[in-house]
Amino acid sequence: MRILRRFWRGWAVAALFGRTTGRERALFPVITGAAIAWPLLLIGILAPKQVVQMIALFPLPDWIPSMDVRFVWMGLALLIPLAVGVTVTAIVGPQPGRSFVARVLRGFPLTIGLAAAFAIIFLSVPVMRIVSLLRREGSADIPLIMNAPAYADVATKVARVLRRHGFRVRETRPGWWVTIPIRLLGRMGGQALGSHLPGRLEHFATGDLTITLYPSGVVLRGKPDRLSWAHGLIAEAVVYTDGLQTSDARAQALEERLRPLWKLHHDGLSDGTSSAELSSEIEPIADELRNLQVDWDDWQILYRQILQLDRVLQGRRQLLDAGMGLPGQ
Repeated sequence: MRILRRFWRGWAVAALFGRTTGRERALFPVITGAAIAWPLLLIGILAPKQVVQMIALFPLPDWIPSMDVRFVWMGLALLIPLAVGVTVTAIVGPQPGRSFVARVLRGFPLTIGLAAAFAIIFLSVPVMRIVSLLRREGSADIPLIMNAPAYADVATKVARVLRRHGFRVRETRPGWWVTIPIRLLGRMGGQALGSHLPGRLEHFATGDLTITLYPSGVVLRGKPDRLSWAHGLIAEAVVYTDGLQTSDARAQALEERLRPLWKLHHDGLSDGTSSAELSSEIEPIADELRNLQVDWDDWQILYRQILQLDRVLQGRRQLLDAGMGLPGQ
């Protein structure tokens, strides 16, 4: 179910609102979650008391009229899309040729798109898990929040590093259960959402692996003995991209401070900066990591990235991928 949590708190929010601040991060998943629950409100209009009994700890008293409960469901069903529209309008800002009312009303197709996309993922993920078990395959999820330009760069680097290590990677078309949620969000979200989503999902296959790039991460499926090796190579290579592997805003702020150092090193220190000067910038970041209060997943990602960067700045190659450790390779 990790991919479902990542849909809610990961790429659905990232696609709608970009990289968010701490305060926004607390609000936006609530709005997205409300949009995902919106179909339940519609069902509540048809069967008001029955839906309350499904989700409430205590049943409603018989003396409360069904019509009154129905009006409550109708109000909530109207309020949530409007709240989504207002929030997206506040974040995206003015759009040429669109009035404020038109931008707020865009919350209705956005809500429909989010709810439908989540429903497809909710139904398809367990089926894919069962198929993987029957085939004795494993799966791995590499978190990586990307905008559209970073997405293309990540796809290129993922294919390159795997090919360099003997994986016969070829581009293929993902299944409809993978592409339809993205298409729904892109079509329903209009300009506000479409500019954050890739034009198409990158999907690769080898003889024993499939690799799908979502806007918030890379999902691998395949034979366990090859899966771990590919997982390590990709996790090691994506530090050279603008994608962020952490999800907490505080962890992302620290990770973003590492990105320019990776870029300077990868470009061959052409501006005259020495490796020693870059190494000196790692210590303050490591000091902040010691006191950073984030989840273990984010903390250990930063710890690994700092170690990776320190290694290459000392003139040593990446531990797994010998071709990514030195500039120009």
